[in-house]
Amino acid sequence: MPIPKSLPSLMSSLSAIISYHTMYAILCFDRPDSAPLRDQHRAAHQKFLNENSKKILFGGPLKNAAEGPSTGALIVVDCATRQEAETFIGADPFYRGGVYETVSIRAFKQVFPQARS
Repeated sequence: MPIPKSLPSLMSSLSAIISYHTMYAILCFDRPDSAPLRDQHRAAHQKFLNENSKKILFGGPLKNAAEGPSTGALIVVDCATRQEAETFIGADPFYRGGVYETVSIRAFKQVFPQARS
């Protein structure tokens, strides 16, 4: 891609790059009675998330009620391939420690709200 000579053409080039950005949504659902496992692996899980923060676009716990216990997680990651997303979640201490009963990985495209400049 040639180097843009003006701000509008730079913004247009960046917009084209962003519109083809590959993301994956990782939905994790806990095993029943997984609270002790969550407690056991929480520090390692938080360290893992911090070490991989550049790859994580957003994420957090899933809950049945706003103030209730965690029942899983949603993590949207910047990964070039599904295999990269699988490798990412496979390294998560919650995954390795048996917290999650099921994990679903889906390609994700943000369409709303539109990316903000």
